[in-house]
Amino acid sequence: MKNFTYKVQYILVIFFYRLLLLFPENLRFKFGDFLGVVAYKVIKKRRITAITNIKMAFPLKSQKEVEEIALKSFKIMIKSFLNTLWYDKYLKEDGKVVTKNFEIFQEEYSKNKGVIVALIHMGNMEATAKVAMDYDVVTVAKKQRNPYIDDFITRSRKKDLNLTVYPKTKETSKLLIKDIKKKKIIALFSDHRDKGAIVNFFNMEAKSPTGAVSLALKFDVPLVLAYNYYNDDNTCTNVIERFELIKTDNFKNDVHTNTQNLISTMEEIIKKYPEQWMWFHDRWNLYSRFHKKRK
Repeated sequence: MKNFTYKVQYILVIFFYRLLLLFPENLRFKFGDFLGVVAYKVIKKRRITAITNIKMAFPLKSQKEVEEIALKSFKIMIKSFLNTLWYDKYLKEDGKVVTKNFEIFQEEYSKNKGVIVALIHMGNMEATAKVAMDYDVVTVAKKQRNPYIDDFITRSRKKDLNLTVYPKTKETSKLLIKDIKKKKIIALFSDHRDKGAIVNFFNMEAKSPTGAVSLALKFDVPLVLAYNYYNDDNTCTNVIERFELIKTDNFKNDVHTNTQNLISTMEEIIKKYPEQWMWFHDRWNLYSRFHKKRK
């Protein structure tokens, strides 16, 4: 029964995908804005999480400002997801994706060690991959429950972005290490809550993944920071920033110090483009902790 349900879901997704592509791109983006508004109003848990996170991160902002940021964030995240459905054209069209500081990436790659890229969940996230479309790029993503949809997404990322996606498993680290030794590009989202170091993020204690930093330190691979933001005309901009790793003779301390520095840098970027970040992620685990207390 479950397999049948998955097949029906997949057929509906493909039908919606093909139907969407019949419309001009500007209407697709307008539809994304509309879905963002609907999601903001209908998905109460995510809306509350977003508003709570923004209030804590920006305590001086008014309720109106907080809600405006939250709504814009929903719109951008929905548009980002929809946009992946026509990446094959969007990424290749001149002017749709502009990259700033590409020379930083080139300089680091020229060291012949590969490059590790720390990513942020903001803007047209996956369009960041255009920076390295001419290289072998590997990333890690949570596997979708529906195997047919998961396969569709994985194949699309490979075709449109030249991106190999590993699911999160116990073997993922071994696969990444093999790719590092082959001098590939390892792109890892590094801003959301995950197992790793306890850091200060917007003046609050938070857990942050240490994968990008740990791999860069352990295998002496250059680390750069990359993020993306949507422009008002639905083009988007990639930004590459150099990230200097602090290295001492204490690996554990170095991982924590550099992870804190990385998350602090990301915090400044988010402050600059607050509406572009994915605020509806339970970054500080507040929703879960609240419900555990109630039980």
